[in-house]
Amino acid sequence: MAVDAHALMKRLARFLDGFASCFVRGAHAGHAKRYVMGLLSDAESKNMEGLLSRLAEPGDYQSLQHFITHSTWSASRVWERLVSTVPEREGYLLIDDTSIPKQGSSSVGVMRQYCGALGKTANCQVLVTSSLRTKHATWPLCMELFLPESWCADLDRRERTRVPKDLQHRTKIAMALQQVDSVLAAGIRVRCVLADAGYGEATEFRTELARRNLHYAVGVSKAIKVFLEPPTYKPSARPSRPELARGSAKPLTLDEIAQAADPKDWVRLCWRKGAKGKLEADFLLLRAMPAHHWSHGAKHDEVWVICERTLGKDSVRKFYLSNLPSDMSPREVVRITHERWAVEMQYRDLKQEVALDHFEGRTYPGLARHLVLTALAYIFLQIERRRSRTTTLPSLNAVRRSVTEIVVAMLFACRERFAKMVANFARDPPFL
Repeated sequence: MAVDAHALMKRLARFLDGFASCFVRGAHAGHAKRYVMGLLSDAESKNMEGLLSRLAEPGDYQSLQHFITHSTWSASRVWERLVSTVPEREGYLLIDDTSIPKQGSSSVGVMRQYCGALGKTANCQVLVTSSLRTKHATWPLCMELFLPESWCADLDRRERTRVPKDLQHRTKIAMALQQVDSVLAAGIRVRCVLADAGYGEATEFRTELARRNLHYAVGVSKAIKVFLEPPTYKPSARPSRPELARGSAKPLTLDEIAQAADPKDWVRLCWRKGAKGKLEADFLLLRAMPAHHWSHGAKHDEVWVICERTLGKDSVRKFYLSNLPSDMSPREVVRITHERWAVEMQYRDLKQEVALDHFEGRTYPGLARHLVLTALAYIFLQIERRRSRTTTLPSLNAVRRSVTEIVVAMLFACRERFAKMVANFARDPPFL
């Protein structure tokens, strides 16, 4: 990928200059530039020492360390500016979480919990995230550390890791909904909210999205119950505890529905083309009413029930609920539901390309600042991808390699100038 090095560095400088007003002091803006440049460098380990070792103008280690861990600038203010910088303002909102494995337990938020990166329960930090999925890119809009309740109740650990005093325990669902509200307040148009069963399973999450007039398509477990037909009730002495009338439809689990379905009702659908061909599975789609709290008189609008059966010998079933319009074609419902795949690619790129999981600090402010500066580097790379005039956009990895080559070239050019200066000094010492 041919790149004009001078023009690219000017674009990066202009991009980072757009965030100068987010920092308390002018020196902070300079530190932010160096940190982002370090994230885009070829350092094998992008901790503080690794970042500085691969920069042409690294500056002072202590001042950069202080900038990340103890200075007074607000990561949330940079996030607000970053969201306003995202060039695309409409798409699918991806809600998810990602984990960062940790060896010890001293870093903020670390405890034994499910770690998706390892596929098992282990010591890790968990980040709740929201991203905007558009036709050609995925844009991070927020990344926040999930603080387990045990952490919030431990005053000693809170003080050691400098957790803000006003920050209390929030469930992942509450964090996700607050992020949704922030995205809407920023003027981004959300076509549909997509999430896995960790969020979709929560009745509160689906209910609150619908209350905000948002469409959703979320994973759920096979144990979720729905009514395939509207239930009828018999008179009850306790109106708040209605009972189903004889012959009324009864709530069924999604697994029961899939098991009982006529084979001819399943249809094979392709949702997109992958590197190895069509991505397809067998689907059963129907309309039903969620049955949560039905025994307390709750009534719900119809939604899509999506049962997916993967192809091959070891076939598995997956289930989703969606309040997308009832007149939408099943193929389109399936396509939108599967747009969530992009968040996994984003996590991979955030970790591999801009070192999301390389931070070694232990404090809450330090991690929060690393996260937003990581997002800054990532979004710059996405903006660079959009500059391509080719039919197929280059990969994020290809763009990052081009930027890295320039950063490394600057480093060696600086070292060459320094070597010449030393050689000249040795030949003609000024004090002789």
